[in-house]
Amino acid sequence: MALRPDPGITLDFPYGDKLLHATTFTCLMGWWGNVYRERHARGWAAWGCLAFGIFIEFAQWLCPPRDADVFDVLADGIGILLALLLLRTALANVLASVESWSMRWRRH
Repeated sequence: MALRPDPGITLDFPYGDKLLHATTFTCLMGWWGNVYRERHARGWAAWGCLAFGIFIEFAQWLCPPRDADVFDVLADGIGILLALLLLRTALANVLASVESWSMRWRRH
């Protein structure tokens, strides 16, 4: 979706695109934060997510009619920081809880 000429999804209000970036990267980092539970590993996952966001912007710069926007990377970073804050709550155990539930369900 990030490299298609028409991304196919928009929020038709000011800064809607930035909200999509922040939401996407909150979910992305939230996922990796559930997979990598140690602080050091989460830090590397956060840097990896940010590098991915920068890579996407660079790739868009090379693929007209899309263009690169430093504020998209900023929105990505805000999403990553929000996820890191949320990972300090019970949300840090979501994937482990789902897996535990599914394993109990499969035994029955």
